[in-house]
Amino acid sequence: MKRFGLFLVPLLAIHFAVLIWVAWGLPVGPHEAKLYFTGGNTASTLMHVGKEMFPEADFLNIRIPFLLLYAINLLLFYRLSRLLLDGDDVAVATSFLIFLFLPGIVSSAILVSSTGIILMVYQAFLIFYLRGRKIEASLFLLLFLFVDKSCVIFYFALLTYALWRREIPLLVVVTLLFSASIGIYGVNIHGKPVNYFVDTIALYAAIFSPLLFLYFFYSIYRILLKGKKNIIWHISFTVLLLSLFISLRQRIPIEDFAPYVVVAIPMMVKLFYRSFRVRLPQFRKKYLYLAIVVVATLILNTLVLLFHRPLFLFFNHGERHFAAPFYLPYWCASELKREGIHKIGVRKRNLAYQFKYYGIEQGGRLRLSTKKRGDIYKIVTIRYKNRRIGTCYVSKINR
Repeated sequence: MKRFGLFLVPLLAIHFAVLIWVAWGLPVGPHEAKLYFTGGNTASTLMHVGKEMFPEADFLNIRIPFLLLYAINLLLFYRLSRLLLDGDDVAVATSFLIFLFLPGIVSSAILVSSTGIILMVYQAFLIFYLRGRKIEASLFLLLFLFVDKSCVIFYFALLTYALWRREIPLLVVVTLLFSASIGIYGVNIHGKPVNYFVDTIALYAAIFSPLLFLYFFYSIYRILLKGKKNIIWHISFTVLLLSLFISLRQRIPIEDFAPYVVVAIPMMVKLFYRSFRVRLPQFRKKYLYLAIVVVATLILNTLVLLFHRPLFLFFNHGERHFAAPFYLPYWCASELKREGIHKIGVRKRNLAYQFKYYGIEQGGRLRLSTKKRGDIYKIVTIRYKNRRIGTCYVSKINR
């Protein structure tokens, strides 16, 4: 483990340097801008704290609190892995490195979301619960009620666990908290039934990376059939099943479900090493090759996520890039300000919030659109590295 520590220190230094660089240069996204101006939750509060403490740090300031949460979650996950993997140094190192490069977790460090907050409280609860420190675990259980609306999902999963294990004290406490959470946040079931099952699977695949999610899903299923089912497996399995079931009817906010699922990674790693070590050395090759391919795919996905900007050069239309909702509004707003336009009408509400963050207010006698509408007052060309990747049209509103 000492050799792993010598390798881990420079790796973490490089990792956080890259995250800071990405967070500093990544413009504010539509969800972030909306949270900044309208949100009253914990994530929104942290954004304003970062903005006030580091006003000159471009886009990094609103994300500094979430980078700190990411660092805390790494530490908590390491401790949780040691508890679950019985101090197996190799398995702990593997589990930690997978978590470190998980695309969904890396995203939580550089994007404003409630994921990091949920993970911190959830992991702290699990550590105290597994160590038998019921008072501290109960305090974090109560804290969940005031942290995020996803506590409804967590309390439901924990309620089914308490019923399954017949833990009456836990059942009573969780029943009260589950009722309170429904009273505060409600249950968001709405609209006409629409099947988003495939979309949800795709989101999980993006959070884990496709091959890793396949093996993770297999591991959860394998433990269901013949494995040791602890509280972490039960919550992850319940939340995963619940998210897939709800997605048969409506689109789900994946950030409310994913934090409870990814924490089961140590159990996946434990299953892999148990299958790997019971075989003779000459029969371990296929498992080793499988692990190499899965980890290589994971790292590749994370590298694409972090070093995504040059990919704009491969698209004739920049809006096809997965990061287009972050960059195109910012580049468009920058061009508008160069033209002396500081007030313009925008139909999309989230886009209006982004423009407001960049210093362009909503309203006035000009209107912005991505298609030609009426008399064109000005054509705004968006470029990256002298390559045209988008066009916006400014027209006058006739009154």
